[in-house]
Amino acid sequence: MAVETGTSGHSTQSYQVTQVHPSPSIWAIQNFMSDEECDHLIQLGEDKLAPSLTIDPETGNHIQVEDRTSTLTFLSLNQDPIVTQIEFRIANLVRMPVNHGEGLQILRYEIGQEYKPHYDYFDPALSGSHKALAKGGQRVATILMYLSDVEEGGETVFPKIDLKVPPKKGHAILFYSLYSNGELDPNSLHGSIPVVKGTKWVATKWLREKPFIA
Repeated sequence: MAVETGTSGHSTQSYQVTQVHPSPSIWAIQNFMSDEECDHLIQLGEDKLAPSLTIDPETGNHIQVEDRTSTLTFLSLNQDPIVTQIEFRIANLVRMPVNHGEGLQILRYEIGQEYKPHYDYFDPALSGSHKALAKGGQRVATILMYLSDVEEGGETVFPKIDLKVPPKKGHAILFYSLYSNGELDPNSLHGSIPVVKGTKWVATKWLREKPFIA
């Protein structure tokens, strides 16, 4: 399926979308971002990186864990015109309002760094999920945008369906954490395997059921 996105006042980027798996619903997107956009996001993030955190399933607070060893920074919605045009492109792709998206995360993975398999959704059975769910409901989908090529390693993996996606600058993958009926999809388990050679830069955006409250 060929898609061309862009609205009045925002740049247009032509890209190709292909579904690669039904459950979880995963879409590969070629040429989703230009080289200039990728380089710009790296420049926004590289001087502000801090250890990546996760949400504690018991308390709902952000904590550092051994399973996630990258560094990251968060961008604000509409932080600058380039960020805004990327956010509109994502909104057009997923057919959701821009304000349903959390701010972009800019992540860097150096050699040996990884994020072991995990879920992006919040399990309602866990006490720590309540705080996160109050900020816009469940995370419906995730888009990972690769900002750099990686010489070796750094693939995104979906272990329950034996799928591995290599990072390629300008390309992206979109996957859904929920079934179409809103139930959690356990097949959406995913991770980032260790970088073996080079550096991996990626931008991540999570999409919520409702407008996100920062």
